[in-house]
Amino acid sequence: MENPNYPFLKLTLDEKFPRLLITRRPENKSPEQNIYGAFLPNGMVRRWLDLLQKKFRLHPCELDIKGDFDAPCPEYFLHRCLAPCVEKICDRATYLEAVEIVHLILSGQNEAALKKIDRKIELLAEDLEFERAAEWRDVRLTIEETTNNAKWQIDASAMNDVITLIEENNFTRINLTTLRRGKVVGKLDFQVEKKLPEQILPDFINGFYQFYAPKQIFVPSDFPQRKSLEEKLTLDFGHRVKIVAQMLEKLPPSVFKTHKLAPHSFKHKNYQTPVEISATIEEIKTLFNLKKIPRRIECFDVAHLAGKEIVAARVVAIDGVLQREDSLVWEFENLSETDALAAAVHERLRLLPSKKETPDLLMVDGAKPQINAVKKILEEFNLKNLIVIGAVKPLRAHNQISHFLTMKNTRLEFDKRSRAMNFLQTLRDASHNLANETHRRLHSLVQIFKNNDNAPRVQYLLVPTRFAERGGNAEDLSPIRSMTQAGEVILKTKSKPEKI
Repeated sequence: MENPNYPFLKLTLDEKFPRLLITRRPENKSPEQNIYGAFLPNGMVRRWLDLLQKKFRLHPCELDIKGDFDAPCPEYFLHRCLAPCVEKICDRATYLEAVEIVHLILSGQNEAALKKIDRKIELLAEDLEFERAAEWRDVRLTIEETTNNAKWQIDASAMNDVITLIEENNFTRINLTTLRRGKVVGKLDFQVEKKLPEQILPDFINGFYQFYAPKQIFVPSDFPQRKSLEEKLTLDFGHRVKIVAQMLEKLPPSVFKTHKLAPHSFKHKNYQTPVEISATIEEIKTLFNLKKIPRRIECFDVAHLAGKEIVAARVVAIDGVLQREDSLVWEFENLSETDALAAAVHERLRLLPSKKETPDLLMVDGAKPQINAVKKILEEFNLKNLIVIGAVKPLRAHNQISHFLTMKNTRLEFDKRSRAMNFLQTLRDASHNLANETHRRLHSLVQIFKNNDNAPRVQYLLVPTRFAERGGNAEDLSPIRSMTQAGEVILKTKSKPEKI
């Protein structure tokens, strides 16, 4: 059973300074990873993350923080981080106090969290730190008001799940709809091998309900393991969980309506069956006269600020499915947008040369200049037969595609009715969003490159932009940025060391 893709929050307790992150792929429960949720509707997880980050300021940084930095980054000055990277600003004990309060709030232990905050206020007042005490008083008022507001409720025991089975030719579709106070707050669709309902239901419930359980689970038919699963879920989650199997006419009106509407939920334009996905890939092959089915498609895009601080991003689709964990990002300096795009393709081919990962089709965000630049890179790697296409944007409409351009300068107008073209636009949008998001995260940081001749090493120092000058003229420093995306390290383009 695939992991649930409702949004969750997790605290990375295996790290010295834990972070609070959103995840749709929670790992197995362990002391190293505290999982909270599910958060429904989907926007609720972002609201909670923004609130907790604003009030408790847990750091979002992916660097290995040890508290030995000389100065914090701009996130501290913007009141979005406690700056545990600088021990004199925030030591580990102080940071873990904030982590503990966040854990108590997300675990539903609101009274315990408020008591911790009250104690913090008392200690600050005793030390005559009245301004900080006032800040914590405001935090207390916000948390108390929020946790008592029904619109911010995250307690899964107040929700009901409705499971509907829809039989197709060779498989069974599972629709799961989550209700709160009779209103739909979440929907998930699954596809499994065609079996009897009494075989599908226990397997699905066992696999899906690992991180949360609602008050009631409505199923379309009874099955032998229903009572034992009720007891297991009740024991695992600490509240009574009922699995209800009743005739449709005896169900509550909201549940009855959900059962009736479930078959239509699969007709959403973005949902494709395996047959439809295969047809989409086959259509791409036909559109661009490819010799074989493009099982692996890679798309590249760049983001920049007035031609500077260029970030390139690469996303991958395998067999018609976007593989977000395979995404890569690079940062380049002193290159044009077109050259940066070609350099990203060069680094991708240089770092990942194995045949099994060679793409069947490359797509770039751009027109003839971008395609020609990438062609030169392919020639260097003896990949002249690899097809490159360009996704061309209309004027002043960066979120659209006007047409596709091939290496032979053939123009294919964008057709909204084409599944293949819509799929390629989805890939282009994913690479575009990744490049822009990465660029925004990097733009506010200045990082200093240092290399000792006798013992080559890289030392990262995060400082506010206005404090970039350190021991000399800031223009003499050679900046270098690094970031992690799906476990891969971004290319660092400047290598000339400068003395600091």
